[in-house]
Amino acid sequence: MQNPQFVNQADGTVRAYYPGDDWFVVGTDRQDAIRLLHAEFDRRIQDPAYVAAHWERTRRHRDGLEVTPGFEVSEISRSEYENRTSGLGDQLRRPANPDD
Repeated sequence: MQNPQFVNQADGTVRAYYPGDDWFVVGTDRQDAIRLLHAEFDRRIQDPAYVAAHWERTRRHRDGLEVTPGFEVSEISRSEYENRTSGLGDQLRRPANPDD
């Protein structure tokens, strides 16, 4: 799990990034930074080289070869995976809450 990080900037903008990645976005406020972070991740995840590098970093963390605060890896069972993805599908089908 990569927990997004947010840093308030002196000019009032918000810098957002995922620990371990070498890129970031800057939004006008936290909600804008979240929107931009999601959009940039969605763009990058289409790049096979980015996906390969991400999976390699995940493997290094899983194997204890690398540690990055905010980047946590654990293996889960097939049933846990199915439970999580089933719940995610339910979340995606719900109408968006503008306060999230």
